[in-house]
This record gives sequence, structure tokens and C-alpha cells, in this order.
Amino acid sequence: MTLLGNILGWIARHALVFVLLIAAMAIYGQYRQSAASSNGVSTSIARIESARTELANDIEQMRGKAVTGLDDAQRSSQTAIAARIRVATSERDALLRRQPGSADVLRAPRDAIVAGVRRDLAIERLDQEIAFLQRLRDNVETRGRALSLDNQIADLDRRIAADAANIAALPPAMSPQRYVREGLAVRDLGDVYAERRAANAARRTALIAARRQLGDITALATPELALAALQARLQPLETAAAAQRQVLEASAEREARRWYAKLGIGDLLWPAFWALLAIIVTPFAIRTLFYWVLAPLASLQRPIKLLDTTVPIPLPAERSSVSKTILLAPGQELLVRQGFEQTVSLGGAKATQWLLDARHPISSLVSGLYFLTRIRGGPGDTVTVSATHDAFAEVAVLGLPAGAAAVLQPRAIAGVVQPIGTPLRVTAHWRLGTLNAWLTWQLRFLVFHGPAEIILTGGRGVRVEPALAGRSIGQDQLIGFSAGIAYSTGRTETFIPYLFGREPLLKDRVAAGSGLLIAEEAPMAGRAKRGIRHGLEGAIDAVLKVFGI
Repeated sequence: MTLLGNILGWIARHALVFVLLIAAMAIYGQYRQSAASSNGVSTSIARIESARTELANDIEQMRGKAVTGLDDAQRSSQTAIAARIRVATSERDALLRRQPGSADVLRAPRDAIVAGVRRDLAIERLDQEIAFLQRLRDNVETRGRALSLDNQIADLDRRIAADAANIAALPPAMSPQRYVREGLAVRDLGDVYAERRAANAARRTALIAARRQLGDITALATPELALAALQARLQPLETAAAAQRQVLEASAEREARRWYAKLGIGDLLWPAFWALLAIIVTPFAIRTLFYWVLAPLASLQRPIKLLDTTVPIPLPAERSSVSKTILLAPGQELLVRQGFEQTVSLGGAKATQWLLDARHPISSLVSGLYFLTRIRGGPGDTVTVSATHDAFAEVAVLGLPAGAAAVLQPRAIAGVVQPIGTPLRVTAHWRLGTLNAWLTWQLRFLVFHGPAEIILTGGRGVRVEPALAGRSIGQDQLIGFSAGIAYSTGRTETFIPYLFGREPLLKDRVAAGSGLLIAEEAPMAGRAKRGIRHGLEGAIDAVLKVFGI
């Protein structure tokens, strides 16, 4: 997925460059022809978009007005509905008589087009409203009948309930009692039963007929059906609005095609393609030239040797580790960088050392060797040094006897043990006249002189090894080397990774000798890194490297 992602990202980036090239060429060519024409394009397109926005707002307002007005109308009386029909008809006739004049079209064609579209939409809305109101007027006539039937059904329900109660109040039909009193009259019980049951049956028949008639009326005039009819009536209005939008979109498309031809986009495709091809190929061509021509020339240059003779630096007795215990002898002091002091004996006296080397203040500030903790202790006092803020860092102790010197990167120094009153001596050596220095962009080298013990830190450890028959190492890994051995650069062994930016052009080399090579096991360990460092961090590192920091 990483390879596929890189390929897709490469394609996307260069496709964007291709589009930008076409746009740049078109803009530049059009600017040379006429700046006024460019302004005309923007004005024309802006007018079309403005007209489209205005008409879209008008359509929404008309739709809202139609829905609100017709919804109010269905709750109105027949007289109010008839009055609204007359008003709508009058408005429609006035719109039909209103036609834009030829002078208006010539004076402001955009405004005339917009006004014509608004007129057509308003006429369509009024036609739909009139048709709906006419149907609603017919339905209103049946509302009174429906209300009367509701009252009649309620009265029949009450009477049927009363009949049932009266029948239930009579003596049982099989009882020996044959007569009952109704008012002042005495009547036969069987006749009373027959009369009351017949009246109840007649009322039930009337109730069924009333309910059937009410259902027929409701099917003609319910609000739900009225709203459904309203939506059906509004559909032609939506269709008309969509047709007008298509007209405007077609105008915008014709305008775009006209300016596409006027700007000559088709004629710019091939020049833009060749320019894009040059952008893609040029870095590869430059890298190829550097690899096969410039880098071999650099390999033929004389190595850089900063000091002719120095006292040999002994190989450290211990390998780097997560922490180191420093035993302070009488007359010694430890200068330790912030974040590297882990534990210290209670008898140790602490103070602040503003800079590691006052003669090189900028180098000390940029490399972080400022506000150091100075610790002086008595016999047997110890200090444990460890990278408390970096889980991948280890520390190593490099002893520099008197007369010994080493070229070091200040960024890798965590602390210094030095005699009290005899600060560490640092000298700067510029090499502006060598091709190796310019190719690696390291024009200045900082040399640290003994006597001192220098505490070095590096990702996943610091490796100190004899130069012996010579060593080749990546530039990011090199922390330092003995100042008395020769330093040079050599071409990286693999061409294809370098061609695609995965490896640097040059590697550092130290010649055979009795000196030491100091390397960081895993530069940038614990931090995100893909390929060669790039972006702002890489630019800052490149500037610092020029000054040997």
C-alpha cells in the first residue's frame, strides 16, 4: 500500500501541476492580448450566475406563496374563494398584456431575460392557483351539507339509544302481564313492543343512509385530498422552473465554450504537456549529472585534514547505554545539558553555566548548549546522566586526553567533564576552498580539544570504532571523528535509490589511520522519518550543517 500510495500521490501532484500550467499559460496569453477581455469574461459569467441566483430565489418565494395562499383558501368561505379567483384572473391578464419592448432588450439584455422568466413563472403560478380555487369552490358547497349530516347522525344515535332503553324498560314479553300504561291510556304489551321495535329499525336505516351520504361528500371535500390536489397543481410550476434553469445553464455552458475557444485552451494542451514533462524529467536529469559527473570529481579531491598531529584518542572501555554514572574527581566539574541529569549525589554543588563556550555563543545557543547545569562534587560524588525525555537515546563517554582533539557535532553533546578553571577549548576551521565541503554543505568544522570527557548522545546508541582501513558512513549518522585523520566524501553506491530521492548523493569517508570514527546508530530514532528529511526541518538542518552545528 505504501508503494501504491506513493505512485497515486505522484500522479495526483503532477496532474495538478499540469492543470496549473494550462491555467497559467491561458491567463498569461489572454493578459497579453487584452486585460479588458479578461474582465469581460468575469463580468459575463457573474451576470449569468447572478440571474440564476435571483430566479432560484423567486421560484422558492412563488412556491411558498402558492402553498400558503391555497392552504388559507381551503379554509375560507365560498365568497372569499370567488373573490380570490377574480383577483388572480386579473393579475394573470395583466401579466399576459405585459411584454418587454425591443428597446429594453437592447439596453439591458440580462435584465430583460430575467424579467421575462419571472413573468412566465408568475403566469404559470396564477394558472395553477386559479384551477385549484375553482375546484375548491365546488367542494365548499358540500361542506354545509356535510355539517348538517353530522348533526343528523348524532341525533339518530341518541334516538336509537333511547329506543333501546325504552324497550328494555318494558316487562318481558313472556310475562303474564298483557297490558301496560302509557300516559292515561292502557295498551296491549305486544303492540307496544312491535311499535317501538319498528321505530328503532327505521332510525337505524336512516342512520346508515346518512353515513353513506356523508362518506360521498367527504370524498369530495376533505383537506387531505385538497392538499394532494395542491401538490399535483404545483408540479407544472416546478417543471416550468426547471426548464428556465436549463435555459440559464445552457447560456452559461455556451459562454464557457466561447471563452474556451477564445482563450485557446486546446492550443495550450501540448505546450503544457511539454512543460510538465520538463518539470518531471529535470530533477532526474540533474541527479544523473551529479551522480555520474560531479560526484566522481568530488571523490578525486584531496581529503580534508584539520590537524596534522594529535594525541591518539583511546577507545572507550564501555559501549553506550541508556545511562552512565560519572565519577567526579576532586578539581573536576560536569556541565550537563537540560534533560540529561538523572541523579546526583547530595553533596554536589550546582550552578548554572550560561554557555558551553563563550567564544562561540551562537553555536552554543543554536545547538542547545546553553543554560547548562554545572555540578562540582567532593571525593566519591557521582552523577547519573541519561536522556530523560527520549526513550530511544543512549549515552557514551569519550575521553580526550591533553593534546587530543575530535571533530564533533554539537547537537550530539550531552555534557562535558572538565577541570575546574580549564574550560573545554573549541576551535572553528573553515574550508571554503574545497569541493567536498561545498557538496556536503558543511563549510565549517568544530574541533573539541582535551583534556576533557565528552558525553555523547544518539538515537539507539553511539558507536565508537577505530578507523583502521577507512570507513564509509551516511552523513546523517556521522557524529564526529579524530581531528588528525583525513575526511572526504564519496558517491553513494546505489544509483536507483538516489535517483528517486531515497538516498543522498554523497557519503562521508574517513581515511585509514589511528583515529576513531563516532557514529549514531539510528538518527531520528523515535521520530517520524520517511526517506531523506524534507520540509522546514530539513531546511533548518541544512543551514546548521553549513556552520558545522
